[in-house]
Amino acid sequence: MLSQLIVLVFAALITLAAAVWTLRAYREAGGRRARGSMMFAGAVGLVALGAYLVMGRPELPDAPFAERLAALKERDRATYNGEEWLAYLADEAKAEPDNAAPLFMTGQIYLAHRRPEEAARAFDAALRRDPLLVPALLGLGRSLMAIDGGTISPEALAAFQQAAALDDADPTPWLYQALAAMEADNGAEARRFWGEAHRRMREDDPRREMARRFSRGETQ
Repeated sequence: MLSQLIVLVFAALITLAAAVWTLRAYREAGGRRARGSMMFAGAVGLVALGAYLVMGRPELPDAPFAERLAALKERDRATYNGEEWLAYLADEAKAEPDNAAPLFMTGQIYLAHRRPEEAARAFDAALRRDPLLVPALLGLGRSLMAIDGGTISPEALAAFQQAAALDDADPTPWLYQALAAMEADNGAEARRFWGEAHRRMREDDPRREMARRFSRGETQ
């Protein structure tokens, strides 16, 4: 059986490249959800900047929360740290209870800060508002993987399978399905999923060569 360490390495490589190539696929595929996905992409990029900054430096630390939030909204969002983004997004989610975007971005921040349980709850909340939001399905699957130490549980696999069904152009859900098959020591299924991923990849996708080799059973 392929060691869990190797599977984790593959998962890390896939996750590293997934955002850029998934978002490019959304942009070029068109369709009714492409514009919304790209809007999410831009917002997530802005969130990521704050999510990786050092925590601290809150404005007006002794002021009531409402005053601190008002002061926060006056600042450039590029200066937000992770906790400030969470406060801002929580207020946005409260103001727009049917909008999946603030909850989706909240999940991204929690996942970036290695808080997968909270990330999973945020992604699940986003999906209750928009069950067809593929990036949230991918985020939920990744969060569940992190909770389980990198193992792809049946629940995580179901999220990736649903993402694949909703967006036939994105190779990322197929990559995670390939990893799940490798974990299960199912070589034939793993090769098939790697092949499906490879078929959906652009020529310059950095994951393409890995997918090609593994679709042919070349594990070295």
